[in-house]
Amino acid sequence: MTDCVNERQFSAAVIKYLLAMGELCDKNGKARSVDIAARINVSKPSAHSMINNLCAAGLAKKERYGAVYLTDEGKAAAARYGKCYEPLHRHMKELLGFDGEACQNAACEILAKAPEQLESITKRLE
Repeated sequence: MTDCVNERQFSAAVIKYLLAMGELCDKNGKARSVDIAARINVSKPSAHSMINNLCAAGLAKKERYGAVYLTDEGKAAAARYGKCYEPLHRHMKELLGFDGEACQNAACEILAKAPEQLESITKRLE
């Protein structure tokens, strides 16, 4: 499970975008900015700004007038965080009764604040 630990530490917002893009890009490898914005309930300009940041960090690429996709590094990060996020999100929803967005935000905050504990958190929740 050490693959949940990443040498780069990401903010909760970056993790949220990586997870959403990983999910949306799974179907055809690409996603539209508007779909990403809708998926995580942010404005299109906010999504556009974060996508540009992800591109600058080497985690995503954007076609000139088209789709966005994750780079290999972005896919790996989305997969690592996704593996840890799923059991955490599920347990927070079931045990604490958090609603969808609150649960998603809280899980991403935990992943961002405790990256060195991801392995132990995941083990306890599985």
